[in-house]
Amino acid sequence: MEKIVLPLTNGIGIYDKNKLCVSYIDYYGEKRIRGCSVKPYNKLFDSILLRGYIYFFLSLWLYFKVFMLQREVGDKNKPVSSAESLGFLSSYIMIIAGIIVAFLIGLLLLGVLPSFIFNQLFFSSSYYFRSFFIALLRFAIVCLLFIILKFCPFTKGLYSFNGAGNQLLSGKSENSRARAYPLNFLNFILNVFLISLFVVSLLAVNIHFIANFFINLAIILAIIPFCYEVLRAISLSKQPLFKTISLITNYLVCNKPNLTCQEIAMSVIIESSTFDSFEDFKKDKIPMSVLRAEMQMKLKGNEQAEESDIDWIIATILNKNRAEVKLIRYVTQKEYREIARACEKRAKGQPISSIFGFVDFYGVRLDVNRKVLSPRMETELLVDEALKKIREQELKEVLDLCTGSGAIAIAIAKYYPCKVSATDVSKGALSVAQNNAIKNGVKIDFILSDLFKGLKKNKKYDIIVSNPPYIKSEDIEKLDVEVKKYDPRIALDGGEDGLEFYRNIINDAPRHLNKKGWLFFEVGVNQAQTVKDLLQEGGFDDIEIVKDYNKIERIVYGRISKRNITKDRKKQNKV
Repeated sequence: MEKIVLPLTNGIGIYDKNKLCVSYIDYYGEKRIRGCSVKPYNKLFDSILLRGYIYFFLSLWLYFKVFMLQREVGDKNKPVSSAESLGFLSSYIMIIAGIIVAFLIGLLLLGVLPSFIFNQLFFSSSYYFRSFFIALLRFAIVCLLFIILKFCPFTKGLYSFNGAGNQLLSGKSENSRARAYPLNFLNFILNVFLISLFVVSLLAVNIHFIANFFINLAIILAIIPFCYEVLRAISLSKQPLFKTISLITNYLVCNKPNLTCQEIAMSVIIESSTFDSFEDFKKDKIPMSVLRAEMQMKLKGNEQAEESDIDWIIATILNKNRAEVKLIRYVTQKEYREIARACEKRAKGQPISSIFGFVDFYGVRLDVNRKVLSPRMETELLVDEALKKIREQELKEVLDLCTGSGAIAIAIAKYYPCKVSATDVSKGALSVAQNNAIKNGVKIDFILSDLFKGLKKNKKYDIIVSNPPYIKSEDIEKLDVEVKKYDPRIALDGGEDGLEFYRNIINDAPRHLNKKGWLFFEVGVNQAQTVKDLLQEGGFDDIEIVKDYNKIERIVYGRISKRNITKDRKKQNKV
């Protein structure tokens, strides 16, 4: 069954999966959400003969329910304020008054004006020509009236929320597609009215007052399922021509939604799709669905931001895990402000790790600042692969080159009892790494060193792990703001071709690896094959390439060969 979206002048309702939910702006300008369960009608929608009528009358009934949900404000034991009551009643009075005025104007424009114009233009003509002319004129007058209503203050909000509802139904978030879904409630009602008006005027049945009424009623009832099936077929069709035709009437009941309309629409879909039941209204709280909708809209402009960032921000500020966050219905005003501020920073490109000053990496929490590179999810794969080899061969001595925040070294030391050493050329980075090691209760030998230069000449390791800088120097300025602005350049710049550190490490690593020792790298996009070739040229074998979660070749590792060990010993003897 299709979702039914019901636009209001101050909000939007949605009926989906036997739940009715409405998100709206109350008398005080606050965003509110209400909802209730509705008797299921799914089986009835399977019938081609009935589903048009079900959609029509169910929508009308749901519209009434939506209005009543807005009326249920405040706590159950707290009376509704007179201001809220007056605001609600005034909206009803305006609606009723609008209906009465529209009826009187319609009676004048559609009943008297077409006949008057025809009599002025044509003194004598056939009955059928007269009926066709009047039908066409009435159709044009209604379309003109709806165009005028698009710019009226009272209906402008209604049409804007309908545009936001169309985005929900079409699954599109772009403003340009706001009128691209034909089977929305207002467009359906308008099509039923226009076609009924044209057909009734064209036939111009004139038998008896009672007979005329029932014949015209039968015509309207026949048009309801016809309009539903046509609009439904167009909505499901992938033919651009049909979509374009449907835009003609859709244009009359839609305006381009502003940011608020989109947030309200998004919040109602989040609420109805996330929760199976609805809680009582809490006036001093902000619904989580409203908060999430606002955050999603703010992060839309940042291409690097992901939907999971919202969960991380909320979970961090509320001091909950991500699973618990899914169950939270409301936040306090203070929590809302803190989350909103963090979201604004993320929307400007600031990484989450920089916003909060720490990052969770491979089960450990690490403090980070601008002196170190914030560890990425891909680097967890490097740790994972290295730990597999360490456990498999019971390796004892581990060296982490270019340690930065100490993420790789600390994660390895945390999950396997081995001796771990870590180097970095930056004193500031080593200070951060040492503090992180202490906080996570692991012992690591940190060494201030430019790669191998600060190590003892005879010191050897079973495995060397490194995530060195691998960005080309000329590409640094092309990086995203969250990288080039918040990560240190020294941790990014990999030289002219991005491979400078790999060459240096591969060249010197054999002198610091034990027999059958391993060298593990994280590499940049499209660098894996080149690094593999460098390892082969450097005397490594058993070389493997591992893809990350996005199917990108990310990890390259190999084992030092006997040929390389013999070659290295000869060099040492000459020295």
